[in-house]
Amino acid sequence: MCFLEMQPKTMASLMLLLAATAHASLPPRVGWADQEAIPSLQSLRGDEFIGKSAPAHPLRPKTRYNPFVLAYHRDTGNTRTDDYLGPLGDDVTSASTTKIKPAPLFWDDRGRLTAGAICNETTSCIVALDPDTFDVLAEWSGPTDQGSSPSFYFFTYSTMYEGRYIAPASGPRILEIERSDTDHGASLSPSTEVDLSHLVGNDNQIINSAYDSDGNLWWTTGGFSGFGVGSANTSAVIGYIERSGTIRHLVIPDTIIENGIAMSGTTVYVNTGPAGANDHPNAIGHLYAFAPSPDGVRMMFNETYDAGSGIKLGGISRGSGSSPSLLGTEYVAITDNADIQIRLNIFKQAKTVTNLPDGSHERRSSNLVCTIPIFRPNASATENTLITHFDGTMYSVIITGSYDAPKFINFFNSSTTLNSSDHLVTTATPAFVRVDFDPRDNSCRVRWEVDLPGTGIPTLSTASGLLYHYHQDIELARTQGIYVWYLSAIDHDSGEIVWSKKTGAGPLYNNNYQSTTLGPDGAVYTWVQGGIVKVFDQKHDDGAGYRGGD
Repeated sequence: MCFLEMQPKTMASLMLLLAATAHASLPPRVGWADQEAIPSLQSLRGDEFIGKSAPAHPLRPKTRYNPFVLAYHRDTGNTRTDDYLGPLGDDVTSASTTKIKPAPLFWDDRGRLTAGAICNETTSCIVALDPDTFDVLAEWSGPTDQGSSPSFYFFTYSTMYEGRYIAPASGPRILEIERSDTDHGASLSPSTEVDLSHLVGNDNQIINSAYDSDGNLWWTTGGFSGFGVGSANTSAVIGYIERSGTIRHLVIPDTIIENGIAMSGTTVYVNTGPAGANDHPNAIGHLYAFAPSPDGVRMMFNETYDAGSGIKLGGISRGSGSSPSLLGTEYVAITDNADIQIRLNIFKQAKTVTNLPDGSHERRSSNLVCTIPIFRPNASATENTLITHFDGTMYSVIITGSYDAPKFINFFNSSTTLNSSDHLVTTATPAFVRVDFDPRDNSCRVRWEVDLPGTGIPTLSTASGLLYHYHQDIELARTQGIYVWYLSAIDHDSGEIVWSKKTGAGPLYNNNYQSTTLGPDGAVYTWVQGGIVKVFDQKHDDGAGYRGGD
């Protein structure tokens, strides 16, 4: 019987049986030996391992922006790059657990692991985890005295700062949850709650919240037009809270913020899409640079991009689908939303340009240095943050494709979505593309393309020189309806798929738009519908030697 045809009672029984079988068959693994493995609800077809191990080809260490802030996309520059050494394919092993569904994962400089998560399949929560076993050491899900609770939908833009988990709550509020560790164990408790409804109204949602290098807490309103989550208002608001408690803010009419922010020092980059009167065919979007000043939010520059005529097939953003990503200390990149074929656009960072007059929304001469079309005409879109790196001479940007991607599946109550047709990854090819930018002549060129469609974003290890990407075996999925999932390692230099490791089969192994994370133990972690998956080199399971640059 195909799992798609099973009745709920039959499916539930099979899940319990497979969970017990999978758990019993797991060989001893450091930290995860006693965990309950995620069951594969479909046949584990396909090769267990494809390719071969490869030696590390280290890259230049990543650029450091605000290292005191931990962020979902690995740093405040949204580079999706780490200096940890990832798995090389040496007796590479996959493990999983159903105990917790955590994302994002934040390891601090004390070795502690704190995460946003889904607890008990039903509740958005913030957890302190044992970094080896992933046992929950402490949990907080609210509500606060004012009735605020965290929301998993906005954890993508949450951050860690000085031992506090900073996250938007449902509505126009920001929560700061402090972690404390003593001889008696770990605890999580609210330290600060900011209600911004008096500035932005109750129909606005805060989606971004992060501290800059001066200790100002920056925030923005926003939402996701194609997903029905976030602000109903057609004006965007960006602001910051000074250490004194003074709140500064700026309102931008007929605009929506649909992505994360990038930050270097006290300069903040915000990508906006059209809304209200500005939402029409051939619309214009904006990339802003802001900074604090004695007079409030100062606009450093206002660049424009082609926002096209609407949300692309499979998309959720009216404008650009990428958060701003920094390239070294000189440039910042976004994608546009042009109708036929989107472009990668690279601009100078704000520190190299002349400030705009206070309050001015007008552009001066453009800081655009390079633009290049990507993906195929009429099948070109992205809804993901970029992956950026600087090798000392050349800048690289990797963009993931999202055209005709499947819909988001409910993150909660995974047993109720087992039969969803959206487990099939329908995303157009190529899956992602690398563009190189040469600042010596401001030229851009496509270096390579990789055809492994997925919904999440790869992560780059500068110590191994490999990209790690979680994806579905498209051939098995489209021809046989069997969803087999792999973690693949791709050579950053050549785009060659070096090796692929099977993680499991069936809907519970769907990462559902969550992205890979590289840990200081050398493992690659991926949130999935059934819990979390870990892929690592068995021969290095003591974790020694995995920490790269700090």
